[in-house]
Amino acid sequence: MINKFFIVTLILTMSFLVIIGCKKKDDGLTRSVITVKGSDTMVNLAQKWAEVFMQNNPGASIQVTGGGSGTGVAALLNGTTDLATSSRELKESELENAKSRGIEPNVIEVALDGLAVIVHPDNKFDNITIKQVSDIFSGKIKNWKELGGPDMPITLYGRENSSGTYEFFKEHVLGRDENGRQIDYAASTQVLQGTAALGEAVARDVKAIGYGGVGYFAERNDVKILHVKQDENSPAISPSEDGKVNYEAIWSGDYSISRYLYSFTNGEPQGALKNFIEFILSEEGQNLVMTMEYIPLPKK
Repeated sequence: MINKFFIVTLILTMSFLVIIGCKKKDDGLTRSVITVKGSDTMVNLAQKWAEVFMQNNPGASIQVTGGGSGTGVAALLNGTTDLATSSRELKESELENAKSRGIEPNVIEVALDGLAVIVHPDNKFDNITIKQVSDIFSGKIKNWKELGGPDMPITLYGRENSSGTYEFFKEHVLGRDENGRQIDYAASTQVLQGTAALGEAVARDVKAIGYGGVGYFAERNDVKILHVKQDENSPAISPSEDGKVNYEAIWSGDYSISRYLYSFTNGEPQGALKNFIEFILSEEGQNLVMTMEYIPLPKK
């Protein structure tokens, strides 16, 4: 009698668990995990995209980490991330590496950015030319008095060499010498991990100068964004005015230190990854770009 009761109870219990299991399967959604890795400049923006996308798509799980554009590209080539974010274009060496691994990088422009040149707010210097910025960061100009400022040495703050911002600034601002050789950063440059850390360092150092995505600095009062001139005869333009990003100057290219921000995938994205990319490029996704103080793509 006890055995029969035990068997009946067991059957009823198993039936109940099967029903509950089926209900969970019917009511739930298959979770799609997407990994995003790369640009520290873009990490806050990528996290916001992920947050809103997951709110709209409960079945999606998006994991966002930084580490630098080079780190993201390496992860894509190694097959350890679904989406690499980058504040620079792919290098020729990376394209060759991808080809050797059977990876087909798919390049997607997702936003724009203007690089701000920043100093301490007590620094009276307001305008600077691209050539002067190059001479400062290459170590040719070492004291603010050489630019008409006070007699104090210049402290250089820069990004780590895995950073896309580091690469872009080196190529487009430091530039090349009269023999066509790439100008390098001065050995005295203090290297910091991430734009936020760089901003904090400049805010504490009256002698400092640094650079980074304008979205990190536009609303801050503890650093000052300089107006940049393409050359001595060009107008001085800032990527930010009155605490707001100067969208028009960046869209038009009038602000000379501007760039696209990218996402890279291995081939054409499919499934949940495709849906996430489409969200990023949608009106809602591009509105988030603006709310995060980056520059949305120009409307076609």
